[in-house]
Amino acid sequence: MRIFLTGATGQVGRAIAASLANHGYQVAGASRHFRRVPGLFEHVAVCLGSEDAFDQIAKALPPCEAIVHAAASLSHDNYDPSISLTNCLGTQQIIKLAHVWGTPQLVYISSVPVIGRPIEHPITENHPTQPLTAYHASKLYGEDLMRLAEGKGCRAASLRITSPSGPGTPENRIFAVFVRRALTGEPLQILGRGSRRQNYVDVRDVAAAVEACLTKPASGIYNIAATDSISNYELAQTCISELSSSASVEFVAKPDPEEGTVWDVSVSKACRDLAYRPQFTIRDSLRAVAEDWSRRDTE
Repeated sequence: MRIFLTGATGQVGRAIAASLANHGYQVAGASRHFRRVPGLFEHVAVCLGSEDAFDQIAKALPPCEAIVHAAASLSHDNYDPSISLTNCLGTQQIIKLAHVWGTPQLVYISSVPVIGRPIEHPITENHPTQPLTAYHASKLYGEDLMRLAEGKGCRAASLRITSPSGPGTPENRIFAVFVRRALTGEPLQILGRGSRRQNYVDVRDVAAAVEACLTKPASGIYNIAATDSISNYELAQTCISELSSSASVEFVAKPDPEEGTVWDVSVSKACRDLAYRPQFTIRDSLRAVAEDWSRRDTE
């Protein structure tokens, strides 16, 4: 089966490309800039936020049997136009591509925080949505576009993922910062009391969920998360323990704006419909990030 994957050079996209290729899929990737990605047999350099993105992709590639849309502008600036261009216009063009190609399956990578702040526990796919950032508003818009795509005869599954972890975690994420400090013996710094409980899903589990959507008739919204959430303080302690580090935990005299927030995410629907079962623990993810750092030191 030929798969078209957007955002192929991102953390989530790279994991999806590698996993699908290992399972015998032919994966054609797209990203803004060309970068070598293991698992891709073909690559298109295209900016999805440009008005001619559809034409560029349609000219470069033959029709694919499924599209996995993982590309997104991750900007934290609510006034950054790339959020609307890449995440909204770009998603419209991907849906147009699916329609013209006659692609029967779309998989869209969304985000659990489209709900805003958790007010119901556990967090299910029916939790009210009130995005707090332009980025999350754009992801929710993408989910609505996927729903409209189903009216054109295409199955569309929106995977709401929690905080991605594991291989390829960006250096500025707390997960990677903790690993780096643990490896170098620097204090792991925590805001407030460290009581915020986050859910970190390993990108290899996200990739498995994507493949499940390709092998089962998947449509609608699915939470894709780890089995349990973990507080920032517990994450720091686990990181030090797993990496046998001499580092200490240091509480910074600065409040955490999300102190006490709990992301306890239910994956019951994905378990039922997709047979989704997280395979990678928080310790597995920490080891993968540590291995990334070790490779950087030797390159």
